[in-house]
Amino acid sequence: MSQPLEWVIIAAHLSVYLVCSLNVWIFSHHSEFYKTVIRLRSLPLIYCGFACFSIGSSYEIAEHIGDDWIYVSRLSDLNLLFYSFIGAGLCLVALGLRKSRLTDILLIASLVLIPLTYGANGGKGIMQAIQLIPAIIFVAHWYLTMGDWRVFLYPVLSNVVALGFGIALIATGNQVFHIFVGLVSAIALAILGYVAWITPDKHRALGRSQGTAKP
Repeated sequence: MSQPLEWVIIAAHLSVYLVCSLNVWIFSHHSEFYKTVIRLRSLPLIYCGFACFSIGSSYEIAEHIGDDWIYVSRLSDLNLLFYSFIGAGLCLVALGLRKSRLTDILLIASLVLIPLTYGANGGKGIMQAIQLIPAIIFVAHWYLTMGDWRVFLYPVLSNVVALGFGIALIATGNQVFHIFVGLVSAIALAILGYVAWITPDKHRALGRSQGTAKP
């Protein structure tokens, strides 16, 4: 792999840190709105969830340092930690957004089962199937909380588009596709941050149009 390509791949992976930090700042900046108007369940849970995304990315980067940034799909302790923390991020953010007995049970169960089923039957299939549960709840809670259609771009990008690049990477071995696997996931998280940023203004504008907004 050429040095420039390797640096671009590294930058794509590091972009997740920047986006997660920015998203935490957005919720912190608008904390009063989200606590008193939207009445989120827990901002600290949301902060911890985004931190988990960053920690998961750290384990992925650590594994890539050992394989010279050549993508190889395999089972390893670092890959287990990567999936575990990504799953934890999905669960914690979803728990922080809304309270629901049914989804709480599903999210907590998923949080436990994702690391326990990693490597079952010699692969990741069972674990990835379980991870779909918090992924669906994650998006549903974002939409129910924010009411913005753009949150549905998250699963399209982080699951469909990123998966497509991942398949192309494995099938061709062309490491250029490796750039887009991480970058698309960061863009998906950035879209959620954008939605969180504009929601207070949208809410105030709606209140003014209905004559209920405070001056």
